[in-house]
Amino acid sequence: MSESNAIGNLQMVIYENHRQVARFELSRTTELGRRQVNEPAPYQLLSLEARDRVIVADIAETEVSRKHLTIEFQSSRMATVSNDSLKNSISFLGNKSLAPGQRLTLELPFVCEVGSKVVRVQTAPLEELEMQTLQAATCVPGQSGRTVGLKRPDQSLAAGKTSKENEAFLFDWLQASMNVFQSAASSAEFLSTAAKAAVELVGLNSATIMLHSEGRWSVACTEARDGDPIRENWQASQTMLRRVLEQRRTFFHVPSLDAAVAASLVDVQSFVAAPFLDRNGGVVGVLYGERRVGAPNSNQSPIRELDAKLVELLAYGVASGLARIEQERLLVAERVRFEQFFTPELARMLSVRGDEMLAARDAEVTVLFCDIKGFSRISATCGTSLAIEWVCDVLSELSDCVAEFQGVLVDYAGDALEALWGAPLQSQDHASMACKAALQMRKTLPTLNQRWQARLGELTDISIGIHTGTAKVGNIGSRRKYKYGALGTTVNLTSRIQGACKYIGRPVLASGSTISGADRTFASRRLCTIRTINIEEPVDVYELCESPTPIWNAMKDSYEMALRHYECQEFVDAQSILSTLIQEYPNDVPTQQLVERLSRCNHSTIAFDSIWTLDGK
Repeated sequence: MSESNAIGNLQMVIYENHRQVARFELSRTTELGRRQVNEPAPYQLLSLEARDRVIVADIAETEVSRKHLTIEFQSSRMATVSNDSLKNSISFLGNKSLAPGQRLTLELPFVCEVGSKVVRVQTAPLEELEMQTLQAATCVPGQSGRTVGLKRPDQSLAAGKTSKENEAFLFDWLQASMNVFQSAASSAEFLSTAAKAAVELVGLNSATIMLHSEGRWSVACTEARDGDPIRENWQASQTMLRRVLEQRRTFFHVPSLDAAVAASLVDVQSFVAAPFLDRNGGVVGVLYGERRVGAPNSNQSPIRELDAKLVELLAYGVASGLARIEQERLLVAERVRFEQFFTPELARMLSVRGDEMLAARDAEVTVLFCDIKGFSRISATCGTSLAIEWVCDVLSELSDCVAEFQGVLVDYAGDALEALWGAPLQSQDHASMACKAALQMRKTLPTLNQRWQARLGELTDISIGIHTGTAKVGNIGSRRKYKYGALGTTVNLTSRIQGACKYIGRPVLASGSTISGADRTFASRRLCTIRTINIEEPVDVYELCESPTPIWNAMKDSYEMALRHYECQEFVDAQSILSTLIQEYPNDVPTQQLVERLSRCNHSTIAFDSIWTLDGK
């Protein structure tokens, strides 16, 4: 098998509704798809002849194709992704949307959406657990506690053994304990590793890992001494489990029990249960062990204090492993949630420093709104399925432009996109970055139209509004749905500026505060001062030009001079300039509008107002 088809140390993690639902180790080319007849229910990894197959959706989930996505690993860092679906696209966070039949080479890790599932492909973590002094299992993982005090070997181990035999036993025990701690840091097998160590080195007939959740106990794994199988109807002592829950400490020996309770302890000579605690001190499970009378090769002596302490040490290793898994799950879930809005680099920072960086505050930001022009009309003629595919592709391209220039993707609203710069990370160039993203959005249109003009029957176009000002930033979502963004007049005014594109006739409009805050490399033309609905404060509006030419620069200078004469009520001078402009640039909509406004001034009895009050959003 070639290197491109067999690569180790890779993982796939699948999320649904921001919750991890599956994790697989990957070693070769892997395809994802919907369950077919005679295949198992999601989520399963099937080993086929030339590749592996992951079932990520059930038969009824038609937004996932039967063969939807294929991942071919070029190395442990690069993969080629193919969209094998005939109709369903794949969205990549921080990358381009992948239409049916397309291929894309990506650097790991990458995150994509397949139907309602979020799939993350990454290099498997190879963390090592930090070495610590031995502590009691009843300590909360991550916090200091009492040291497990082993006595001198010749005073605490079995009588009759030599000092060298006792030293050899302790060496084997410490080695087994280290194996549990290390496997807890890096392996999914650490539960069975701990149970096996308890059987072999404590001399138990059986050891069982039991987990506690929502008031119920469940068996995670059981290990037994060779030749001593677990009884089919085996149950742990409910009295013991209840005491562990109540007191959060290790219990051992068989207590004095009445006949009703003792029925669950038939043939048990001695037993021990050591709890696993979570980071809040709650019991999440136990390592439960037994020695039974008459069992083959059984140690007939009762479980002693040293035995219980050794089981405690193993239990602490399990608790540490469970805590690490939960912490990793929360961090990855947070990162996946953040990557919907932020760049991958910022998402990694926020998953660690989220509370600090996302706290609500006032900040100077630049907001951008972008709208797909004619969406309602086009979608009414092309049909629902095609309209959704089209708008998803366009919004994916626009979102990539936001990510390319380190913006925050705040939200989608139908065919519109909202983005933010200047928070949660403060920056001095947020106005410039927003302007660069806007111009990059315009540059995507030729590519989009190559894909969509023939299918839609017309061109795809967008309008963009940008404004810089102070806003309240933070989580503006709800308890059910997270959304980082901004609130206030700055956001509302940005939306109005974007809406003004249809009145002013230019595709990219920026406020005066944005232009003054951006660097001087942008070509801009001051068009007018407007007053929008429900916002009394007027705002200067500028056109951002994608590709300025000497002709455009000459038009800009003449237009801005005519605008200054108009605003100073120097109507004759304004008329003189505009007469020439309208002849040289008859298709320039702002010039047409200024000519019309000037004409109304000559025939109006209303007091002159240089501010253009728009009558719509």
